[in-house]
Amino acid sequence: MPIVRSLVQYARGLLHLPRDIQLFFFYALFSNVAIGAFALLYNLYLLQIGFREDFIGLVNAVSTASLALSALSLGKLLQQRGAWWCLTFGTASYIVASTLLALMTNPGAILACALLQGLATTFLFVPLMPFVIDHAPREQRPTVAAVALSLTSISATIGNLLAGWSPTWFGLAFGLPVPGVLSFRLGLVSSILVCGVALVPLALMRAPRRRVSSTSDTAAGPAAEGLSSKQIRVYLFTFVVAGGLLSLGNGAVVPFYNVYLNGLGLSAETIGIVFAAASLIGAVFGLLGPAIAQRLGPLAAVTVLRLLPVFFYTPLTVVQSIPFAISAHIVRMISISMAWPIDSMLIAETLPPAARAHAFSLRSAAWNIGFAGASFVAGRIIVQAGYAPAFVAYCAFCTLAVAYFSLRFRHHPAAHAQVGSGLSMSQRPR
Repeated sequence: MPIVRSLVQYARGLLHLPRDIQLFFFYALFSNVAIGAFALLYNLYLLQIGFREDFIGLVNAVSTASLALSALSLGKLLQQRGAWWCLTFGTASYIVASTLLALMTNPGAILACALLQGLATTFLFVPLMPFVIDHAPREQRPTVAAVALSLTSISATIGNLLAGWSPTWFGLAFGLPVPGVLSFRLGLVSSILVCGVALVPLALMRAPRRRVSSTSDTAAGPAAEGLSSKQIRVYLFTFVVAGGLLSLGNGAVVPFYNVYLNGLGLSAETIGIVFAAASLIGAVFGLLGPAIAQRLGPLAAVTVLRLLPVFFYTPLTVVQSIPFAISAHIVRMISISMAWPIDSMLIAETLPPAARAHAFSLRSAAWNIGFAGASFVAGRIIVQAGYAPAFVAYCAFCTLAVAYFSLRFRHHPAAHAQVGSGLSMSQRPR
C-alpha cells in the first residue's frame, strides 16, 4: 500500500538523523507523561479533597504565574547554559515538585507546591525548539520539530491513560475507593515514575551536554539577515502578543475541561480515554504540519489551524453536548500539534539567534501570565455563571490573536515561503 510504504520511508529517514536527535525523540516520548496525568487527574483529585472550580482556578493561576516568572529568565539561561542543561534541570525539578504536589492536601501547601511545579514546567517546554534549532540540520528542522511535538503528545497520551485507569487498578489491588483521594494520588505518583525515564536519554547525549551544536547551520535564516534592531523588536513583540492573546482564551477553558466533562456525566476512566485519544490523534496530525505549511505557506497554515477550534467551541456557548465537547477537545489538540512547530520554525526563520531565545522565553512568559489571569478569573465566573462565558472568551481571544498575527505578518516573506526552503537574498523584508 502506498501509505504504508510512505510511512516506512518516513521512519527510515528518522533513523538517519543524528544520534542525539534520536535520543531527543526518546526523551520527548516520556517527558510529558506526568503532565498528561496531572492535566486529567489532578483537578479531579482536588474535587475529592473537597475543593471547587474557584480553588482549582487559583491553583492553575499560581502554577502558570510561576511558569511565567521562570520563563522571563530562561532566555538568558538558554544562551548561558544551553538547551540540554535546561531540559535536564527542568525534568528533574518537575519530578520532585510534582511528587510533593501529589502528596499535599493543605491549601497553602498545595499552592506552594503548584508554584514549584510551575517554575520547573517552563524548563520542559521552552527549550524544546531551541534544542531542535541548535542540533537538527536546518533542512530537517520542520520534520524534527513535528516529530518531537507528536511524541510529546503521545507522551501525554500515556499519562492520560495512566491517570484514567491506574486509580481503578490500585483500587482493585489494595481495596481503595474509586474515585477516592488515595487511588487518585497513586495514579499521579505512578505517572511521575514513568516520567523519570526521560532523564535516561538526556544523560546519554554527547554533543548537547558539551554545548556543541550537532550541525554547523545554526545561524539565522535568510529572512532574518539584515534586519534592523527596530524590525527585530517588532517581530519579536508580535510573537509575544499573539501568544498572550491565545493564552487568555485557553486559560479560560483548558484548566477546567476535565471538570466540565465530569459534570456532563463522564467518569475519570472515560475522560482519560477522551484525553488520550485526542493527544494521539493530535500526534498523528502533527506530523502533517510541515506538509500543510509547505503547501499553504506558514502564515496561511497557522491562520487556518488556529481558527479551526473556534468553530467547534462556539456551539458549546449555547449547548451542553458530550459529542460537541469531545469533538472540540480533539480539534483543539490537532490545532496545537500542527500549528506549534510551524510557529516555532517561523521564529527560527524570522529572528537572529540571540533574539530567538528571548522570543521563546518571552512568548512563554506572556502565555503563562495570560493563562494564569484567565484561569483565576474564569474559575470564579464558572462557579457563578457556568461554562458558557468561558467558551465565549476562548472563541473571542483566539480569533483576536489570529487576526493580529496575520495582520502584522501579512507582508513578511518568511510567512509565505516554503517551510525549510529558506529565502533568497532579494526576499529580505525592508
